[in-house]
Amino acid sequence: AFSFNISAQECEAYIPTQQGKKYTYVMKNKKGKIQSYYSQELLKKKNEEGGIKFEILHISYDQKKEITNTDTLEFLCKGDVFYIDMTRYLNEEQMNAYEDAEITVTYDNLGYPLGLQPGTQLEDGYVQAVINAGMPITFRTEIVNRKVESYENIDTEAGTFKTLKISEELVSKMGFVNMNMKSVIWIKTDIGNVKSETYDKRGNLVSYAELISIE
Repeated sequence: AFSFNISAQECEAYIPTQQGKKYTYVMKNKKGKIQSYYSQELLKKKNEEGGIKFEILHISYDQKKEITNTDTLEFLCKGDVFYIDMTRYLNEEQMNAYEDAEITVTYDNLGYPLGLQPGTQLEDGYVQAVINAGMPITFRTEIVNRKVESYENIDTEAGTFKTLKISEELVSKMGFVNMNMKSVIWIKTDIGNVKSETYDKRGNLVSYAELISIE
């Protein structure tokens, strides 16, 4: 238990870490039209896998704030690194379509080491599912070229936050279809994303999300 407590103290978690607080976000398209909302809050944390595992309640809402989906996400602080589970990037509907087939999943989770600062180059992450249904089908998503760009103060409806700005690229392969996207995220310890922007491969803004309330 002592070693678990040390791990938790050394790791900087980029998710809600205080129970009883709910963080709500709005998602908009490039023209600023509201597309949806989502919220996150800490359910519990426990000693597991040689570190501290966090369970986050993630609720998705439509434009009218009606609930469309509820899920529990898991994150891990181990040693001085905070990890995001890359299997969350698998498309659940696509996987369910092959539930009777043999599926092999491999992955390398995204890590955020202690002491991030501008100029830090972060390691890539990936998840791959190979479906053996007659002819093998591969679904693969990679998060690459991850870099801490700068410190920035971000103003949202929820307040002003000192954040780290991180740029990265998302490369997806679904069968014979490839997709490349770029994103910029502004993160803060003990909260997670404060704001994020997604761009197509040509650098055109596609959508963005930002924190609008803490309750």
